[in-house]
Amino acid sequence: MKDYKKNCSKEELEFLESYDPDRYKKPSVTADIVVFTMDEDDELCILLIKRGGFPYKDHWAIPGGFLETGKESIDDTARRELFEETGLKDIPLTQLYTFGDPDRDPRMHVISVVYTALVPKSTLCFEAGDDAKDAKLFKIRYDIDGLNFTNGSEVISKDDLAFDHANIIELAIKRLRNRIDYEPDAFSLLKDNSSFTIYELKLIYESIKNRSLDTANFRKSFMRNWLTSGIVKDKCKKSEGAGRKPAELYEFMG
Repeated sequence: MKDYKKNCSKEELEFLESYDPDRYKKPSVTADIVVFTMDEDDELCILLIKRGGFPYKDHWAIPGGFLETGKESIDDTARRELFEETGLKDIPLTQLYTFGDPDRDPRMHVISVVYTALVPKSTLCFEAGDDAKDAKLFKIRYDIDGLNFTNGSEVISKDDLAFDHANIIELAIKRLRNRIDYEPDAFSLLKDNSSFTIYELKLIYESIKNRSLDTANFRKSFMRNWLTSGIVKDKCKKSEGAGRKPAELYEFMG
């Protein structure tokens, strides 16, 4: 693209030079990031930040911010904003979806490119920064009123979140549930994917799907989908007892 003008005709160069970039009203663009992890209770959690400024001051939200137009790609924006607001860096990000309803931000029309990140709790070291007043992990819970988020005695309903972030999180969870049966996402949430048991992996699946899974059927699908394909390798070792019967250890090769 940088060399495009070198091959342009005179007429096209004249068109480009006279083109008015203000001909169309511009929306702003943001990158937002849904960070999932598993806590010590083997429950699916999400990282939220408390907004320090208007709009939605003191409301919880997912990390994110505005693209610096002409200076960075949207992927760079996601990495920069995640680091500035939470201190997290070198986190693998996957694009989820683009949200662009005209009334999703009260300031102006803002298009958000949303990313997801799956991070083991052991490597998740974060702190609030930039315009974030606080950053916390919240358990993802479901009750009669639907989705909510808890951290100790603090409970946040989806309606308490800033902007349309409840819709974003719901889509991220739905996509994660749909993917884990055929994509190796769950392995990114293991405490140690170089040495784990089927039971440890099953707990992650159950938390993401929000339901219990039959152990025998889960073992069969594990063998069929992951071990037979070579994505997972049997380490030919057993775990220490620690109150449980020693189990086979596996290693994720992806």
